[in-house]
Amino acid sequence: MPEARLPAICPATLDDGPAMAALDAQFALNPWTTTNLARYCEHDRFHALVSRQDGELRGFLLYSRLVDEASLDNVVVGREHQGLGLGSRLLLAALSRMAAEGLSRCVLEVRESNLSAKMLYQKNGFTVDGVRQGYYVTEKGRENALLMSRRL
Repeated sequence: MPEARLPAICPATLDDGPAMAALDAQFALNPWTTTNLARYCEHDRFHALVSRQDGELRGFLLYSRLVDEASLDNVVVGREHQGLGLGSRLLLAALSRMAAEGLSRCVLEVRESNLSAKMLYQKNGFTVDGVRQGYYVTEKGRENALLMSRRL
């Protein structure tokens, strides 16, 4: 029986911007624009990783450097590819890059209601450091953000 091929994970390019924006629009109330995503492909402080297979973008991850820390800015995996470990693969690839860059810690914020993201982060060593009350705007009002981090 042939082995299943895993999607490739590599740095994003400007050409990935439209597909990344379209993927993000499937989930986000205020999706990232192609222009916003472009800075993650063009500047040294910002980084984007994509996962693709057979020419199809399956997911992406964005992070930025803040002095000696990294801020995990967004992780998106297409609905049809969720639950297959792709989010963990993207996250572990990014954490490895962060450590190789000499960064000491990774921080993030996540919607309190985003159970799958919270599980992904906790499974990969993140712990809750605090709460930002009413941080996110929702269709029904406001929602708290959990502040999480882990050492690299």
